[in-house]
Amino acid sequence: MSEAHQDSPMNVAGKLAKAFLTSKLTALTIIAVTLTGILSLLVTPREYNPQIVVPAANIIVAKPGASAEEIGNLIVKPLEAIMNAQSGVDHTFGYATNDFGAVTVQFKVGQNQEDSLVKLYNQLMQNMDRVPPGAMQPVVRPINVDDVPIMTLTLASARYDDFRMREVAQRVLEQLRNVPGVSFTQIVGGRARTVNVWLDAQRLDAAGLTLTQVDQMLRGSNVSAPLGELTQDNRARPLRLSGFLGSADEVGKIVVGVSSMGRPVYLKDIARIEDGAAEIEESTRLAYGPASGKPAGIENPAVTLEIAKKAGTNAVVVADAVLAKLDELKQQAIPAGIEVAVTRNDGAKANEAVNELVSHLGIAIGSVVVILVVFLGWREAGIVTLTVPLILFVVLAVGLAFGQTINRITLFALILSLGLLVDAAIVVIENIHRHLHHGGGQDFGATVVAATNEIGNPTNVATIAVILAFIPMAFVTGMMGPFMAPIPFNVPVAMIASIVIAYMVVPWASNLWLKNKAAQQALANKPTLEDAGASSQDPLHRAYVAVIKPLIASSGKRNLTFLIVLGLLVGAMLMPAWQFVRPSGLNGPLSMFGVELKMLPNDNTNTMLVQVDM
Repeated sequence: MSEAHQDSPMNVAGKLAKAFLTSKLTALTIIAVTLTGILSLLVTPREYNPQIVVPAANIIVAKPGASAEEIGNLIVKPLEAIMNAQSGVDHTFGYATNDFGAVTVQFKVGQNQEDSLVKLYNQLMQNMDRVPPGAMQPVVRPINVDDVPIMTLTLASARYDDFRMREVAQRVLEQLRNVPGVSFTQIVGGRARTVNVWLDAQRLDAAGLTLTQVDQMLRGSNVSAPLGELTQDNRARPLRLSGFLGSADEVGKIVVGVSSMGRPVYLKDIARIEDGAAEIEESTRLAYGPASGKPAGIENPAVTLEIAKKAGTNAVVVADAVLAKLDELKQQAIPAGIEVAVTRNDGAKANEAVNELVSHLGIAIGSVVVILVVFLGWREAGIVTLTVPLILFVVLAVGLAFGQTINRITLFALILSLGLLVDAAIVVIENIHRHLHHGGGQDFGATVVAATNEIGNPTNVATIAVILAFIPMAFVTGMMGPFMAPIPFNVPVAMIASIVIAYMVVPWASNLWLKNKAAQQALANKPTLEDAGASSQDPLHRAYVAVIKPLIASSGKRNLTFLIVLGLLVGAMLMPAWQFVRPSGLNGPLSMFGVELKMLPNDNTNTMLVQVDM
C-alpha cells in the first residue's frame, strides 16, 4: 500500500471500521439487530395496502313532515356552506329527502382524524342557532377507514329460515365481539324478531280512528321515563315509568281510542297482532360453485356477519383469532345444519401478499449472492450477503417504532432499494479485495481499515444522492401521497442503514473470514486485472477495455456518447407526452405487447361483483 494511503486522514468510514474491526460489540450488535428484526417481522401489523387517513363524517338532521325541497333549502344547503367554511375541508356532499337531510364532510387526505372531528363539532355547535324550527338535534357519524370489515362470515342453511339464522348469528356475534382486536360488527340479512301489527281497515273505520292516531298511541305507550321521587319516613325513593312493550300481549292491550258507547278500544280489537319475524326488506343467499367440492347451484337463505378491526391492530392476527373462536362456537352455539363460509378474509389476503413479496425478496437476495460469487468469490459474497438481512432488520425495526405496517408498498420499497442497499457493502469489499491483492506484508487489519477509509467520502456522497432522489416522493399530495409514503420512508432508512453496516460489519467480517494464511497467500500470488492488463483471459475485462479506450483517446467519440445518453434521457423524460408506452388501460404503440406504464402490477383477486339496477 502506498504511503499516501497510510497518511490519509480518517473519515467516518475509516473511524467506524477501526472502532468495530476487532471489537466484541460488533458481534453483539449483529445478534441484537437480528433478534430485533425478527421480532419486528412477527409483531408489526400486516395489511394488504397502507392505511390512507381521509377524515370524514356524515351530519344527519331530521325534520319530520318536511318535503325534500324544504329539507334541501332549509337544512342541507346552509349546512354545506357552514362546513365548507372550515379549514382543511376538501369537499361536502349534500343529500335531501322527505323528513331528513344528510351532509357528508370530507377533509383533505392526511389530516388528523381527531382534530378534524373536533373542528367539525365546534363549527356545528357555533351555528346551532341556524337550525330551523321543528328540526331535531343533528347527529354526527364519523367515517373511519377501520370501520371497513376485514372479515365477513356467512351462515347458510337449507333447514332453517332466515329468521332462525339471524337469532343464531346474533348469539355468535356476541361472542366474536369479545375477540381482542375486534371493533365494529354488524349483521346483514335475515329477519329480526318483532311484533307485527296487521290493522283491519273495517274495524279501524268502525272505531272512528285513523292510522295517525294509532301510530301516536303506539309511540306514546312504548316509553320509559323518570317521574321524580317519593319521600316517606325520611326516605327518598325514585319513581320511574316502565312502559316499554315486551310482548305481543302487551301491545294488544294498548288503548288506542274510545268507542261511541264510551268503552275503551284496544289495539287487539282492530288488528291482528303476531310476535315473530319482521317483514322481508332484504334477502341474502349463498350458493356454492363447482370448485368448492359441495353441491353446486343450490341457493340457501343466508345471514352475513361483518367484522372490522381496531386501529393499529394486525389484520392477520385479528382474523386468525376470529376463526379460532368460530371453531369453538361451531361446537357450542351453531346448530347442525347451518354451514359457515368465510366470504371475506382480508387478513389472509394481506398475509398471502406479504409472504409472496417476502419470497420475492428472498429471490432478489439470492440473485445478488449469485452475482457476487461469480465476480468476487464466495468469501466476499458471504460477507456482503451477511449485511443484507441486517439492513432489512433495521428497516423493519425503525418502521415498527414509527408506526409503519408491513404491506405490499412497504415490501415493494425494500425490493426497490435492494439493488441500492448492497452497493456500499460491495464497494467496501471490492476495495478491500483490491488492497489484499497488492499485499505488502503489513498489518492485515490496517489494510482493511485503510481500504474502507479510502472509499468513505465518495460512498457517502453517492448514498446521499440516492436518498435525495426519493425524498420528493414524501411531498406527493392527494390520495397517492399516503399510499406511496412507505417508499420515501423506507428507502432512505435502508440506505442509511446500509452505509453504516457496510462500514461496521464488512471490515469486521473481512478481518475474520479473509485473514487466513492460505487465502492471503493466494491473493498475494494472484495478479489483479489491472496488473494483467488487456492480455487477461477475462472476457468482461477485455470488453470493458475495448469500449473505454477509444472514448479516452478520442474527444469526438466521447462527445458523441454524451449526446446519445442525453438524447435518451430527454426521450425518457418526454415519455408521458410521447405516449409510446402509455398508462395502464390506454392504447399505445406497444399495447399489443402488454407494455404499460404503472407503479404496481394488477391485483389478482378471486371475486367479482355484479349489480343489477332495476
